[in-house]
Amino acid sequence: MALIKCIECGTEVSDLAEKCPKCAYPISSKKEESKVQIIEQTSKKLKMQLAIGSVLLILGFIFWGMFGSDSIGIIFLILGVIMVISTKVSIWWHHK
Repeated sequence: MALIKCIECGTEVSDLAEKCPKCAYPISSKKEESKVQIIEQTSKKLKMQLAIGSVLLILGFIFWGMFGSDSIGIIFLILGVIMVISTKVSIWWHHK
């Protein structure tokens, strides 16, 4: 057990402490260093494809429902559904 200075307030704190008793600043300990953090990394290209697919879905509903243009609305809906599903599968497939 060693005493270290708190980065926030300068108080001497045990290196086994989870936080500083004076200012409650978290102190790095061996327990925290051994934890593994998994970060989902989705590329910007896939995020853009998902956004475009979502916009196509919204446009499809607008054209189909509000303007009564069945053919354009159905085409946008089908393209949007295909794009969203294929992008979601691609994100899942390439997930690290």
